[in-house]
Amino acid sequence: MLPVHRKSTKFYGGRKLQTAMDKPNGVPGKQALLSGLRPAEKFLFSVIILFILGLGFQFFGAFIASQVYGYGFTEILTLGTFDDHRYVEASKLIQILGSIGTFIIPAFLFSYLFAGDMFSYYSFRSPTGILPVILIVAMMVSVIPFINYVAELNMRIHFPVDAVDRFLRNLELDAERIMRAFTATRSFGGLLINLFMIGILAAVGEELIFRGLLQRLLHDMVKNIHVAIFITAILFSAFHFQFFSFMPRFVLGMILGYLMFLGRSIWFPIIAHFVNNAMGVIYYYFNYRGNGDDVLEEIGTSSMLPMAAVISLLFFVLFFLLWFYRVPLPGKTRA
Repeated sequence: MLPVHRKSTKFYGGRKLQTAMDKPNGVPGKQALLSGLRPAEKFLFSVIILFILGLGFQFFGAFIASQVYGYGFTEILTLGTFDDHRYVEASKLIQILGSIGTFIIPAFLFSYLFAGDMFSYYSFRSPTGILPVILIVAMMVSVIPFINYVAELNMRIHFPVDAVDRFLRNLELDAERIMRAFTATRSFGGLLINLFMIGILAAVGEELIFRGLLQRLLHDMVKNIHVAIFITAILFSAFHFQFFSFMPRFVLGMILGYLMFLGRSIWFPIIAHFVNNAMGVIYYYFNYRGNGDDVLEEIGTSSMLPMAAVISLLFFVLFFLLWFYRVPLPGKTRA
Protein backbone atom coordinates (compact mmCIF):
# COMPACT_ATOMS: atom_id res chain seq x y z
CA MET A 1 0.00 0.00 0.00
CA LEU A 2 1.35 3.47 -0.91
CA PRO A 3 1.70 6.37 1.54
CA VAL A 4 -1.32 8.63 1.80
CA HIS A 5 0.36 11.57 0.05
CA ARG A 6 0.44 9.59 -3.19
CA LYS A 7 -2.50 8.62 -5.33
CA SER A 8 -3.55 4.99 -5.11
CA THR A 9 -6.20 3.03 -6.95
CA LYS A 10 -7.42 -0.35 -5.72
CA PHE A 11 -9.46 -2.74 -7.82
CA TYR A 12 -11.73 -5.28 -6.18
CA GLY A 13 -12.50 -7.93 -8.76
CA GLY A 14 -12.35 -5.40 -11.60
CA ARG A 15 -14.25 -2.74 -9.64
CA LYS A 16 -12.47 0.37 -8.41
CA LEU A 17 -12.46 0.85 -4.65
CA GLN A 18 -11.69 3.97 -2.70
CA THR A 19 -8.95 3.58 -0.13
CA ALA A 20 -7.55 5.82 2.57
CA MET A 21 -5.04 7.22 0.06
CA ASP A 22 -7.84 8.31 -2.27
CA LYS A 23 -9.54 10.42 0.36
CA PRO A 24 -9.03 14.16 0.11
CA ASN A 25 -9.01 14.50 3.91
CA GLY A 26 -6.23 11.99 4.45
CA VAL A 27 -3.33 13.06 6.65
CA PRO A 28 -0.35 13.96 4.41
CA GLY A 29 2.68 11.82 5.06
CA LYS A 30 0.84 9.38 7.32
CA GLN A 31 1.65 5.73 6.73
CA ALA A 32 -0.39 2.87 8.18
CA LEU A 33 1.67 0.78 10.57
CA LEU A 34 1.21 -2.50 8.70
CA SER A 35 0.47 -1.22 5.19
CA GLY A 36 3.70 -2.74 3.89
CA LEU A 37 2.75 -6.32 4.73
CA ARG A 38 1.90 -8.68 1.89
CA PRO A 39 -1.75 -9.85 1.69
CA ALA A 40 -0.87 -13.33 2.99
CA GLU A 41 0.97 -11.79 5.94
CA LYS A 42 -2.01 -9.54 6.69
CA PHE A 43 -4.32 -12.55 6.48
CA LEU A 44 -2.22 -14.62 8.90
CA PHE A 45 -1.81 -11.66 11.26
CA SER A 46 -5.58 -11.04 11.22
CA VAL A 47 -6.46 -14.66 11.98
CA ILE A 48 -4.03 -14.79 14.92
CA ILE A 49 -5.28 -11.50 16.40
CA LEU A 50 -8.91 -12.55 15.91
CA PHE A 51 -8.25 -15.78 17.81
CA ILE A 52 -6.44 -14.02 20.66
CA LEU A 53 -9.00 -11.22 21.05
CA GLY A 54 -11.94 -13.58 20.64
CA LEU A 55 -10.67 -15.88 23.38
CA GLY A 56 -9.73 -12.95 25.60
CA PHE A 57 -13.12 -11.25 25.31
CA GLN A 58 -14.94 -14.51 26.00
CA PHE A 59 -13.10 -14.77 29.32
CA PHE A 60 -13.60 -11.06 29.95
CA GLY A 61 -17.32 -11.43 29.26
CA ALA A 62 -17.50 -14.44 31.59
CA PHE A 63 -15.75 -12.45 34.34
CA ILE A 64 -18.14 -9.48 33.96
CA ALA A 65 -21.19 -11.78 33.84
CA SER A 66 -20.01 -13.67 36.92
CA GLN A 67 -19.77 -10.38 38.84
CA VAL A 68 -23.14 -9.09 37.63
CA TYR A 69 -25.11 -12.30 38.14
CA GLY A 70 -23.27 -13.74 41.15
CA TYR A 71 -21.83 -16.88 39.56
CA GLY A 72 -18.29 -18.15 40.06
CA PHE A 73 -15.99 -17.59 37.10
CA THR A 74 -15.49 -21.31 36.38
CA GLU A 75 -19.13 -22.01 37.21
CA ILE A 76 -20.44 -19.64 34.54
CA LEU A 77 -18.17 -21.24 31.93
CA THR A 78 -19.24 -24.82 32.68
CA LEU A 79 -22.77 -24.63 34.09
CA GLY A 80 -24.77 -24.79 30.88
CA THR A 81 -28.14 -24.72 32.67
CA PHE A 82 -30.28 -22.99 30.08
CA ASP A 83 -33.41 -23.70 32.10
CA ASP A 84 -32.16 -21.07 34.56
CA HIS A 85 -33.28 -17.61 33.44
CA ARG A 86 -30.37 -15.87 35.21
CA TYR A 87 -27.84 -18.12 33.52
CA VAL A 88 -29.39 -17.36 30.11
CA GLU A 89 -29.14 -13.62 30.82
CA ALA A 90 -25.51 -14.07 31.88
CA SER A 91 -24.80 -16.03 28.70
CA LYS A 92 -26.35 -13.24 26.62
CA LEU A 93 -24.00 -10.73 28.25
CA ILE A 94 -21.04 -12.98 27.43
CA GLN A 95 -22.32 -13.28 23.86
CA ILE A 96 -22.65 -9.50 23.45
CA LEU A 97 -19.21 -8.71 24.88
CA GLY A 98 -17.71 -11.60 22.91
CA SER A 99 -19.18 -10.33 19.63
CA ILE A 100 -17.87 -6.83 20.23
CA GLY A 101 -14.41 -8.10 21.16
CA THR A 102 -14.15 -10.82 18.53
CA PHE A 103 -15.42 -8.88 15.52
CA ILE A 104 -16.15 -5.17 15.88
CA ILE A 105 -13.09 -3.98 17.82
CA PRO A 106 -10.65 -6.07 15.69
CA ALA A 107 -12.32 -4.85 12.48
CA PHE A 108 -11.58 -1.20 13.25
CA LEU A 109 -8.16 -2.11 14.62
CA PHE A 110 -7.23 -3.81 11.33
CA SER A 111 -8.47 -0.82 9.34
CA TYR A 112 -6.22 1.45 11.39
CA LEU A 113 -3.21 -0.87 11.04
CA PHE A 114 -3.68 -1.56 7.31
CA ALA A 115 -5.12 1.75 6.04
CA GLY A 116 -4.18 4.40 8.59
CA ASP A 117 -7.64 5.12 10.04
CA MET A 118 -10.47 3.08 11.53
CA PHE A 119 -12.96 3.26 8.64
CA SER A 120 -11.40 3.62 5.20
CA TYR A 121 -10.37 -0.04 4.80
CA TYR A 122 -14.04 -1.00 4.49
CA SER A 123 -16.46 0.13 1.80
CA PHE A 124 -18.90 2.21 3.82
CA ARG A 125 -20.49 3.73 0.74
CA SER A 126 -24.11 4.27 1.76
CA PRO A 127 -26.80 2.52 -0.31
CA THR A 128 -28.42 5.14 -2.56
CA GLY A 129 -32.19 5.06 -2.37
CA ILE A 130 -34.57 2.71 -0.62
CA LEU A 131 -35.21 0.36 -3.57
CA PRO A 132 -31.92 -1.62 -3.34
CA VAL A 133 -32.57 -2.17 0.38
CA ILE A 134 -36.15 -3.35 -0.28
CA LEU A 135 -34.86 -5.75 -2.93
CA ILE A 136 -32.32 -7.18 -0.49
CA VAL A 137 -35.11 -7.81 2.02
CA ALA A 138 -37.14 -9.49 -0.75
CA MET A 139 -34.10 -11.60 -1.66
CA MET A 140 -33.56 -12.88 1.86
CA VAL A 141 -37.26 -13.63 2.42
CA SER A 142 -37.71 -15.36 -0.92
CA VAL A 143 -34.67 -17.62 -0.49
CA ILE A 144 -35.93 -19.21 2.77
CA PRO A 145 -37.54 -22.32 1.20
CA PHE A 146 -34.40 -23.00 -0.86
CA ILE A 147 -32.22 -22.63 2.25
CA ASN A 148 -34.53 -25.06 4.07
CA TYR A 149 -34.10 -27.55 1.23
CA VAL A 150 -30.30 -27.24 1.38
CA ALA A 151 -30.45 -27.68 5.17
CA GLU A 152 -32.45 -30.88 4.73
CA LEU A 153 -29.85 -32.23 2.31
CA ASN A 154 -27.14 -31.36 4.81
CA MET A 155 -28.95 -33.24 7.60
CA ARG A 156 -29.12 -36.37 5.44
CA ILE A 157 -25.33 -36.66 5.36
CA HIS A 158 -24.02 -39.43 7.59
CA PHE A 159 -20.42 -39.86 8.64
CA PRO A 160 -19.09 -43.40 8.26
CA VAL A 161 -17.79 -43.24 11.83
CA ASP A 162 -20.81 -43.41 14.14
CA ALA A 163 -19.08 -41.70 17.04
CA VAL A 164 -18.19 -38.69 14.88
CA ASP A 165 -21.70 -38.54 13.44
CA ARG A 166 -23.26 -38.58 16.93
CA PHE A 167 -20.82 -35.95 18.19
CA LEU A 168 -21.60 -33.56 15.32
CA ARG A 169 -25.35 -34.07 15.64
CA ASN A 170 -25.14 -33.39 19.38
CA LEU A 171 -23.32 -30.13 18.61
CA GLU A 172 -26.18 -29.22 16.29
CA LEU A 173 -28.75 -30.01 18.99
CA ASP A 174 -26.79 -27.97 21.54
CA ALA A 175 -26.70 -24.98 19.18
CA GLU A 176 -30.46 -25.27 18.63
CA ARG A 177 -31.03 -25.50 22.38
CA ILE A 178 -28.92 -22.38 23.00
CA MET A 179 -30.74 -20.44 20.29
CA ARG A 180 -34.13 -21.36 21.70
CA ALA A 181 -32.99 -20.41 25.22
CA PHE A 182 -31.64 -17.06 24.00
CA THR A 183 -34.83 -16.23 22.09
CA ALA A 184 -37.27 -17.54 24.72
CA THR A 185 -38.91 -14.25 25.66
CA ARG A 186 -42.47 -12.98 25.68
CA SER A 187 -41.62 -9.33 26.23
CA PHE A 188 -41.06 -6.75 23.50
CA GLY A 189 -37.99 -5.53 25.37
CA GLY A 190 -36.54 -9.04 25.28
CA LEU A 191 -37.19 -9.17 21.55
CA LEU A 192 -35.29 -5.89 21.04
CA ILE A 193 -32.33 -7.20 23.05
CA ASN A 194 -32.24 -10.35 20.91
CA LEU A 195 -32.45 -8.30 17.71
CA PHE A 196 -29.51 -6.23 18.93
CA MET A 197 -27.45 -9.27 19.99
CA ILE A 198 -28.24 -11.72 17.17
CA GLY A 199 -29.30 -9.27 14.47
CA ILE A 200 -27.26 -6.08 14.64
CA LEU A 201 -24.06 -7.13 16.43
CA ALA A 202 -23.66 -10.39 14.50
CA ALA A 203 -24.46 -8.80 11.15
CA VAL A 204 -22.15 -5.80 11.56
CA GLY A 205 -19.28 -7.67 13.22
CA GLU A 206 -19.22 -10.77 11.03
CA GLU A 207 -19.60 -8.82 7.80
CA LEU A 208 -16.79 -6.41 8.68
CA ILE A 209 -14.47 -9.35 9.33
CA PHE A 210 -15.54 -11.90 6.72
CA ARG A 211 -16.61 -9.75 3.76
CA GLY A 212 -14.84 -6.50 4.62
CA LEU A 213 -11.49 -7.93 5.69
CA LEU A 214 -10.92 -11.62 4.89
CA GLN A 215 -12.62 -11.65 1.49
CA ARG A 216 -10.61 -8.62 0.41
CA LEU A 217 -7.32 -10.10 1.63
CA LEU A 218 -8.09 -13.44 -0.05
CA HIS A 219 -8.82 -11.64 -3.30
CA ASP A 220 -5.48 -9.85 -3.04
CA MET A 221 -3.85 -13.25 -2.48
CA VAL A 222 -5.53 -15.42 -5.13
CA LYS A 223 -6.31 -12.66 -7.68
CA ASN A 224 -9.72 -14.17 -8.40
CA ILE A 225 -12.78 -12.67 -6.73
CA HIS A 226 -14.95 -15.76 -7.24
CA VAL A 227 -12.39 -18.00 -5.53
CA ALA A 228 -12.09 -15.43 -2.74
CA ILE A 229 -15.86 -15.38 -2.21
CA PHE A 230 -15.95 -19.19 -2.24
CA ILE A 231 -13.17 -19.57 0.34
CA THR A 232 -14.62 -16.83 2.53
CA ALA A 233 -18.02 -18.55 2.49
CA ILE A 234 -16.35 -21.79 3.62
CA LEU A 235 -14.55 -19.98 6.46
CA PHE A 236 -17.76 -18.17 7.42
CA SER A 237 -19.72 -21.41 7.66
CA ALA A 238 -16.94 -23.36 9.37
CA PHE A 239 -16.57 -20.63 12.00
CA HIS A 240 -19.99 -21.52 13.46
CA PHE A 241 -18.85 -25.11 14.21
CA GLN A 242 -22.12 -26.66 13.06
CA PHE A 243 -21.47 -29.28 10.40
CA PHE A 244 -25.15 -30.08 9.84
CA SER A 245 -25.82 -26.42 9.12
CA PHE A 246 -22.68 -26.00 7.04
CA MET A 247 -24.29 -26.06 3.59
CA PRO A 248 -27.07 -23.49 4.20
CA ARG A 249 -24.57 -21.14 5.88
CA PHE A 250 -22.20 -21.64 2.97
CA VAL A 251 -24.97 -20.62 0.55
CA LEU A 252 -25.67 -17.57 2.73
CA GLY A 253 -21.95 -16.75 2.73
CA MET A 254 -21.85 -16.87 -1.08
CA ILE A 255 -24.84 -14.52 -1.30
CA LEU A 256 -23.25 -12.08 1.12
CA GLY A 257 -19.95 -12.24 -0.71
CA TYR A 258 -21.47 -11.31 -4.06
CA LEU A 259 -23.55 -8.55 -2.46
CA MET A 260 -20.29 -7.07 -1.19
CA PHE A 261 -18.47 -7.49 -4.52
CA LEU A 262 -21.24 -6.32 -6.84
CA GLY A 263 -22.64 -3.62 -4.57
CA ARG A 264 -19.24 -2.26 -3.52
CA SER A 265 -20.59 -1.40 -0.08
CA ILE A 266 -20.30 -3.29 3.19
CA TRP A 267 -23.82 -2.10 4.02
CA PHE A 268 -25.42 -4.49 1.52
CA PRO A 269 -24.17 -7.73 3.16
CA ILE A 270 -24.76 -6.21 6.60
CA ILE A 271 -28.41 -5.51 5.73
CA ALA A 272 -28.87 -8.98 4.21
CA HIS A 273 -27.21 -10.66 7.20
CA PHE A 274 -29.37 -8.65 9.60
CA VAL A 275 -32.57 -9.57 7.74
CA ASN A 276 -31.61 -13.26 7.79
CA ASN A 277 -30.87 -13.26 11.53
CA ALA A 278 -33.79 -10.99 12.44
CA MET A 279 -36.26 -13.30 10.70
CA GLY A 280 -35.00 -16.17 12.87
CA VAL A 281 -35.26 -14.09 16.06
CA ILE A 282 -38.80 -12.93 15.26
CA TYR A 283 -39.83 -16.46 14.25
CA TYR A 284 -38.61 -17.90 17.57
CA TYR A 285 -40.26 -15.01 19.45
CA PHE A 286 -43.73 -15.74 18.07
CA ASN A 287 -43.13 -19.48 18.28
CA TYR A 288 -42.32 -19.19 22.00
CA ARG A 289 -45.43 -17.08 22.57
CA GLY A 290 -47.50 -19.84 20.97
CA ASN A 291 -48.39 -17.73 17.94
CA GLY A 292 -46.37 -19.68 15.41
CA ASP A 293 -45.52 -23.18 14.25
CA ASP A 294 -42.72 -24.92 12.35
CA VAL A 295 -44.01 -24.04 8.86
CA LEU A 296 -41.26 -21.49 8.23
CA GLU A 297 -38.55 -24.10 8.86
CA GLU A 298 -40.25 -26.82 6.81
CA ILE A 299 -41.48 -25.07 3.69
CA GLY A 300 -39.35 -26.18 0.76
CA THR A 301 -38.39 -29.49 2.37
CA SER A 302 -39.62 -32.92 1.30
CA SER A 303 -42.26 -32.85 4.05
CA MET A 304 -43.87 -29.61 2.87
CA LEU A 305 -44.04 -28.19 -0.66
CA PRO A 306 -40.65 -29.31 -2.03
CA MET A 307 -41.39 -27.43 -5.29
CA ALA A 308 -41.31 -24.27 -3.19
CA ALA A 309 -37.52 -24.62 -3.09
CA VAL A 310 -37.31 -24.28 -6.89
CA ILE A 311 -39.77 -21.39 -6.96
CA SER A 312 -37.86 -19.80 -4.08
CA LEU A 313 -34.59 -19.96 -6.02
CA LEU A 314 -36.21 -18.44 -9.12
CA PHE A 315 -37.63 -15.53 -7.14
CA PHE A 316 -34.29 -15.01 -5.40
CA VAL A 317 -32.49 -14.81 -8.75
CA LEU A 318 -35.13 -12.37 -10.01
CA PHE A 319 -34.75 -10.07 -6.99
CA PHE A 320 -30.96 -10.39 -7.15
CA LEU A 321 -30.87 -9.29 -10.79
CA LEU A 322 -33.27 -6.43 -10.10
CA TRP A 323 -31.06 -5.36 -7.20
CA PHE A 324 -27.89 -5.49 -9.29
CA TYR A 325 -29.32 -3.42 -12.10
CA ARG A 326 -30.83 -0.89 -9.67
CA VAL A 327 -27.68 -0.34 -7.57
CA PRO A 328 -26.28 3.03 -8.62
CA LEU A 329 -22.50 2.76 -9.00
CA PRO A 330 -19.99 5.23 -10.39
CA GLY A 331 -19.43 4.56 -14.07
CA LYS A 332 -22.32 2.09 -14.32
CA THR A 333 -25.03 2.90 -16.83
CA ARG A 334 -28.49 1.43 -17.01
CA ALA A 335 -30.10 0.15 -20.16
